[in-house]
Amino acid sequence: MDETTNLQLPYIMAAQAQKHVTHNEAIRALDCLVQLAVLDRDLTTPPPTPPDGVRYIVAPGGTGVWTGHSLKVAAYQDGAWEIYIPREGWTAWVADEDQLVAWNGSAWVNVSGGGSGSVNPTPLVGVNATADTGNRLAVASPASLFNHAGSGHQLKINKAAAADTASVLFQSGFSGRAEMGLAGDDDYHVKVSADGTVWREAILIDKNTGAVSFPNTTLSAGGGGVAQSVLVNGDFQINQRAYAGGALAAGAYGFDRWKAATGGANATLSGFVLTLASGELEQVVEPGLWGCASFASLGVTVSVEAPSADLTVTFGSQSGTITAGSGRRSVTLTLGVGDTANRSFKIKRASAGSVTFGRVKLEIGAAATGWQARPRIVERVLCQHYFYRWGRENADNGTGFRMFGYGGAGIFEGQTVRHPVTMRATPTITRNGTWTQINCGAPVIADVSTHSFTFYFQVTALGSFDITTDSDDDFIQADAEL
Repeated sequence: MDETTNLQLPYIMAAQAQKHVTHNEAIRALDCLVQLAVLDRDLTTPPPTPPDGVRYIVAPGGTGVWTGHSLKVAAYQDGAWEIYIPREGWTAWVADEDQLVAWNGSAWVNVSGGGSGSVNPTPLVGVNATADTGNRLAVASPASLFNHAGSGHQLKINKAAAADTASVLFQSGFSGRAEMGLAGDDDYHVKVSADGTVWREAILIDKNTGAVSFPNTTLSAGGGGVAQSVLVNGDFQINQRAYAGGALAAGAYGFDRWKAATGGANATLSGFVLTLASGELEQVVEPGLWGCASFASLGVTVSVEAPSADLTVTFGSQSGTITAGSGRRSVTLTLGVGDTANRSFKIKRASAGSVTFGRVKLEIGAAATGWQARPRIVERVLCQHYFYRWGRENADNGTGFRMFGYGGAGIFEGQTVRHPVTMRATPTITRNGTWTQINCGAPVIADVSTHSFTFYFQVTALGSFDITTDSDDDFIQADAEL
């Protein structure tokens, strides 16, 4: 053996000539490597006029006499560059960084904070705790302080993609109990869990609109603990079309806001009890009418009064079963992320045959609350936002329609008629029946908008004119249904 194992210092051999040469070579190596301190580790090109004794860690991609010596120690000694290959465990002080580094066999890594307190970068940090690859910063402490450095301070949590999670998780016994942040999308979520496995959404804030929803909280304007239904005419009491019950073709409306779904339906009403002899009833629900940006990811509860058989209810992409029984019966659904825009609500018997039930309610939240009817005038306004009919006087069709007066031959008479409420969209206006027309031509409807339409006709001869609805088949109706 002619050199040492660790630093590879040359031995003076027996009967060797010029022993001082070998001795000086070893001393020169010791002078470089003992208490190793380099000026820099970012240079790839040797400095042109280095002073004797300076040392560097060659940066990757070394050039000139440093070519092929990346990450090795280069020392300028006695007018020439000497290269030393580091071994695992060597340490070096980097003067321009005030940082102690160590060679781990493949790279120089930071050992400690050095003079500046920097640990940049370091793979794991444990403060009174053991960090691991899943928790690369671990702290066991009564408190943690993040202080400003002269002005404000932000805590930033970043994720790679929208489908990932960037959140703060609160645990009890290392089991999750509450979480807030961007959980699986870019909306802001606050959710809780009783066991760390089943989670319930408490608050959802839409990233686009800022709209806040409470998927599992019942909100009541009156403070009585009864949530409003997002179905219109859930008790089937508004009946502007004078539907007497019976068969409905697919898409045909009976009671206000309720139409037959695909395949048709057959229904009759006695008081507040609906008999659905066959088929399925449907109502399209607008989230915006109820202050929601959408129904996506919301928990909703459907309830009915005393179903005589099991019912299948569907809202958006989700379906559930309300079991038969007395009193109010319910099922809770959690809508999918794609349940945006208007959603269809459907109800039918779970199996073939007839079923009775009453007072259908669809509310936001995970628990059913009692039935509470809106004032009839409010319910009628909600219905007339989609459809209204003027005909013979009755509870739902208004007080009929009549225009009379005195005019000259060929004169056009008419007026602008305002809808009882602003309609959902520009409606289709139709006039049905023969009407009573005295001394005038057939009426014309024009200039239809969501607020009004124009009704006019031409007087036949000088004198009195009169036009009016005079039978149950004579009416004007405006239809803006979904």
